[in-house]
Amino acid sequence: MKYTELTKQFRQFFELPFTPVAVKFNSNEEPDIPHPMRYCEIVRKAAAFGTSYTCSADDMSCASAELALGFTEPAYGDVYPRMKPADTKTMTVTPLDKCEFEPDVVVVVGTASKLMRVAATLSKVKGDMVNAKFKGEFAVCGECTTIPVMENKVNLSLLCSGARMFSDYRNDEIVFGFPMEAFVDLAESLKEETITKALCGCLMDDLPARLVEAILALGFTKGTDHFIGRFGDEIVRLYIPKDESGKSSSVTLHVPVKFKDADASKSSEEVATDLFEEPMNYRLRDNWVDAILLIDLHEPIRRAAMKTEKFNELVNNGIEVMLERVGKFKRKTIH
Repeated sequence: MKYTELTKQFRQFFELPFTPVAVKFNSNEEPDIPHPMRYCEIVRKAAAFGTSYTCSADDMSCASAELALGFTEPAYGDVYPRMKPADTKTMTVTPLDKCEFEPDVVVVVGTASKLMRVAATLSKVKGDMVNAKFKGEFAVCGECTTIPVMENKVNLSLLCSGARMFSDYRNDEIVFGFPMEAFVDLAESLKEETITKALCGCLMDDLPARLVEAILALGFTKGTDHFIGRFGDEIVRLYIPKDESGKSSSVTLHVPVKFKDADASKSSEEVATDLFEEPMNYRLRDNWVDAILLIDLHEPIRRAAMKTEKFNELVNNGIEVMLERVGKFKRKTIH
């Protein structure tokens, strides 16, 4: 199947019991649904049981879904969110790992704790906050399917009463909706070991006070799962990754470089490859290039931080290398 490995990677990384669900508007498939159902029910069945359905307006048992998904125009006033224009004839919903077509949307169902990790990783890959739009209505159909298509943005929903009462969503479940390109970007980033390692930081609450104080003394301030500081003209983020056993013996420095558009970012890749060599790395994302430096401490970070002079020298030298390489990179690409 076309997306089998991508689905497997995504599910394994986030430990998701349900498969991501692919959704296609106006597919070439003929309706094959056994009886009318709610759209949110179709999605959950696909996620939990691996079923696939193609449906038309006649197969929708929820008027809200008919409106949100563009099967029909509203009779009075307007409705948000909804597909505009309302030209949907059929929709195919199938587990992503069984999908042979190019989906419009990928819907992910999971518990709040599981999707919290998805949000945290998405934020690190994008280098920005995850902004959600929801109101407790039109949840799976509007908030997690229509908004990703119409606004080309990832969206999160806390679901609605219809989904929870009639479609078997559990009290602790929520839903993410991804434009296909955004889902692929996130899932493929999970395969890049150096990037994943560099951007998986410990939560600050997990760190001993002495270690936090040592990093703050270098000129950083504390965030949720990383430290951030301004050095010269650059904003530098410091992450503390964990290995497979949950221990930390390295830090990573991360500097994002902004370009005017994605084409300009892409055209800089040859320079980035030349400048950001081991132990550095880089990542292209939209109109950004992220420069990343891994600093191996060769011992547990708690012990390393107690050796103040050596610890400071390692991190400060790393910052100097980052600033020097990023400066060269900007001069060769932006200026």
